[in-house]
Amino acid sequence: MKIENDGTRFYTKTEHGEAELSYRVIGEVISMYHTFTPDRDRGKGIAEKLADEAFAFAIKNNLKVRPDCSYIRHYLEVHSGMRKYAVQ
Repeated sequence: MKIENDGTRFYTKTEHGEAELSYRVIGEVISMYHTFTPDRDRGKGIAEKLADEAFAFAIKNNLKVRPDCSYIRHYLEVHSGMRKYAVQ
C-alpha cells in the first residue's frame, strides 16, 4: 500500500475509493483531526497504516500529537507506546 502526504493529509487509494487521515501542524503540535475509510474497505487495517505513517511523520519532525479524532484516540489506546508522543 502506497501512502501519500500532500501536506494536509495522509491518503491512499483503496479498492473502493480513497482513505485519508487529515491533519494540521500548529507550532510544535500536529492535530490529527479526521480519518476516513470507505465503508467497504473498513476492517482491513487501512486507518491503522495511515496512523502509523502520521505518527512516524510526527516523530521525525519532533511534533507532539493532539488526537482530535476518535480513531486516533482509539489508536493511542491500542498502541500505548505511542502515548508518549501525544499532548497531555
